[in-house]
Amino acid sequence: MRISRHVVVALLLVAPVARAQQPDSAARSRARADSIAKAVRDSIALMKELGAAVAADTTTRPSVPVGPQGGPTNPRLLPDFSAVGDLVGDLSPKGTTQADKTRFGVREVELAVQAVVDPYFRGDVFLGISDLESISIEQAFLTTTSLPNELELKIGRFLMPFGKQNTTHRHDLHTIEYPWVIQKLLSDDGLKGTGLWGSRVFSPFGFYQELQLTAIDRISPPAEDLTTAEAVNKSLGGLGFSARLRNYVDLSEAANVELSFSALTGKRERALNGSYIALVDGGSRSGPTALEVNATLARQSTFGADLTYRWRPLQQGLYQSFILQGEVMRQVNERNPSLPALTCPDATIPCVLPSLAAPARDYNGAYVFARLQTGQRQFVGARYDYVQNPENDGRTLTAGSVYLEWFPSEFSKLNFAYEGMKNSGANLLNRLLVQATFSLGPHKPHPF
Repeated sequence: MRISRHVVVALLLVAPVARAQQPDSAARSRARADSIAKAVRDSIALMKELGAAVAADTTTRPSVPVGPQGGPTNPRLLPDFSAVGDLVGDLSPKGTTQADKTRFGVREVELAVQAVVDPYFRGDVFLGISDLESISIEQAFLTTTSLPNELELKIGRFLMPFGKQNTTHRHDLHTIEYPWVIQKLLSDDGLKGTGLWGSRVFSPFGFYQELQLTAIDRISPPAEDLTTAEAVNKSLGGLGFSARLRNYVDLSEAANVELSFSALTGKRERALNGSYIALVDGGSRSGPTALEVNATLARQSTFGADLTYRWRPLQQGLYQSFILQGEVMRQVNERNPSLPALTCPDATIPCVLPSLAAPARDYNGAYVFARLQTGQRQFVGARYDYVQNPENDGRTLTAGSVYLEWFPSEFSKLNFAYEGMKNSGANLLNRLLVQATFSLGPHKPHPF
C-alpha cells in the first residue's frame, strides 16, 4: 500500500476549509480552532496508518541486491548474444586469390557478447572464428557511460581509430575487402590495438568535432621470425600512440561532409642483415645473458586524412542515397635506428657489422570510393586503389573495382565484385568475388 505525501498535505489543507462556514465571527473562530485541532488529530492518525502500511509492504517485498553505491548490481543478467557469418567465393579465372587457397570458404564467423555491466560501464566482446586463425579476440573492451563533458573512455582491445574504414568490421564494409592502402600499410583485416582509448565530442566552431586518442601496447602484431634484444614495449617510448580529429558539417538537410585527420606512431621490429649475439639484462639476480637476435627496433609513423560526403534526400531516403569517400596515407619509417652492441655468433668466422637488411623508405597510398543507391535494397559502387607496396620493395599496386550490393533484409547481404589489380611490372590480374553475410541475434550497429 502506497499513498503519496501530497495526498496527506491536501487533506490537511482541505479539512479546515470545509468546516470554516460559520454564521458569526466568534463562532467562526471557535469552529476554526476546533476544526484545526481535529484535522491535526486526524492527520496524525492517518500518518500512523500510512507508516504501518509502508512497513508491512517492505517486509513482504523480496529484497533486491545492491551495489556499493546503493543501485542494482546488474539489472540485466543475460547479455545480448549475436553472430555474423561472412562467406566468400572466389571465381577468378586464373585461380583463387584467397589466403586459404579456397574457391568457397567461411572467411570468418564473428560472435558478439554485449551488455550494460553496471551504471558506469558497458562491455563488448567480439570473437573471430576462422580456419586460418581458429579463435581470436577481435575486440574486448569496457566503455564508460556516465562521465561528464561528453567524455568517453575505453580499456581493452579495439579497432584503431585511424582513418574511416579501419573503424568498421570487415563484414560491414560496402566492399568485400578493405582498400589496399589499409591492407598494405595497416592490416589486411583491420588494425587493432590493446590499451586505452579516450574521446570527446565538442562544437566550438558551430559544427561537431570529435577528438580520439589512444595508447596501445604495440602498433603491429609480433613478427614470429624476428628476435630483438629487448621487447617493443619495454619502455614507454615503445608503446603505440594515435590521434584522430573528426570534423562533421551539415551542408543541407540532405547532405553532410566529414573530414578527419589521423596519426599513428610506435616502434616495431626491423630485420638486420644477419644474426648476432646481444647481451640482454636478465634481471638483478641472473645478470646479463646472451641472446641471438636478428632484428632491431625502429620507429614507424603513419599519417592520414579522410573525406566522406553523404547525400540522402528526406523524401526519398529509403530509395536514394550517395556516398563519396576517399583516404590518403603516408607511412614514415626511421632511417637509422639505434643498434645494440652485437657480436657474431661464431667468433672464428668473420662477419660484417650489424645493419638493416634493407634500406628504410617511406610509402604512400590512397583510395577513392563511390556508392549509389538505386532502389530500396540495391546499391552499385566503384573503387580505385593506389599504394606503394611495402611487401614488394615499394613497387606500385593499382586496382579498379566495381560492386553490386543487395540486401534481402537488414539481417543479410549479398555482394558481387569485379576487380582488376596490377602490380608494377606484372600483368593485370582479374578477380571475381562474391560475398554473403548474415546476422543472427541483436547485432548492434557499428559506429557512424
